[in-house]
Amino acid sequence: MYVHTPVMLKQVLENVVSDDDKMFLDCTLGEGGHTEAVLKTFPEIKVCGIDRDCKIMEVAKNRMQPFGDRFQSFLMNFSEVGTLKEKGLSFDSALIDLGISVFHYKVSGRGFSFSREEPLDMRLDNEGESVADLVNNLPEEELRSILYKYAQERFAPMIAKKIVTYREKNPITLSTQLAEIIESAVPAKFRGGKIHPATKAFQALRIAVNHELDYIEPGIRAVLSLLKKGGRLGVITFHSLEDKIVKSLFKYMSLECECPPKIPKCVCGKIKEVEIVGKSFTADDDELKDNPPSRSARLRIVEKI
Repeated sequence: MYVHTPVMLKQVLENVVSDDDKMFLDCTLGEGGHTEAVLKTFPEIKVCGIDRDCKIMEVAKNRMQPFGDRFQSFLMNFSEVGTLKEKGLSFDSALIDLGISVFHYKVSGRGFSFSREEPLDMRLDNEGESVADLVNNLPEEELRSILYKYAQERFAPMIAKKIVTYREKNPITLSTQLAEIIESAVPAKFRGGKIHPATKAFQALRIAVNHELDYIEPGIRAVLSLLKKGGRLGVITFHSLEDKIVKSLFKYMSLECECPPKIPKCVCGKIKEVEIVGKSFTADDDELKDNPPSRSARLRIVEKI
């Protein structure tokens, strides 16, 4: 039986949610780890959980049954949460966890893991093309671009070429099949280490097929539109591409003016939207020991003003 441990839980409970909060928005519900902890820690709070994956949402809904009407859920991408305004919902605090759940790697059967023989899909919902569609149809140049852009894969040219050569004779339909192709494309001296040669390529293809980076900025803006004044939003990232987007957006939204320094009077009309809460948070030693996936996690928090 797998157990997904939510990352940065202590930091979220201490710095994002407060005792006075009445409504909390979990924008990436997953299996409900953060939501369950919030409901247990703050007995008066109600939680609204959002996720784009109907299968994992069923897991979370079953988990939250003991909390009754203190929990409600909506099936959607977190970038679409602005539609909750139509339901009269607003929130005191919110969390966006951009990580991928253990559920997807071990239970979903969609080919997220290169160590399991599963259909090569990797979609978090049933929308759009699968990873199998990408690796079987995209031109070599586009595959190479995806591998480098979304994972900084140093062997992107060789991997893309190997994929295209292989698919000329056989379609690529299984996760283990793709992993073997990638591994064979990597020079021998770079194989056999602690990190599997297919790790970065699988990450890049997953990000591409789910358009993960495209939803971050509109999602953050949508969530902030639902927060009350003084409400806090926490965003947990797991790699530099995500973190760069979040850090840059938070910095921009915290500016009072973006006019060039030489202009004596502000003419840009920029309005400061948030206050950045401290520096970014990382996992403490205890969490790093007990929950290895937290080693790359980073939590950034802003307060709506």
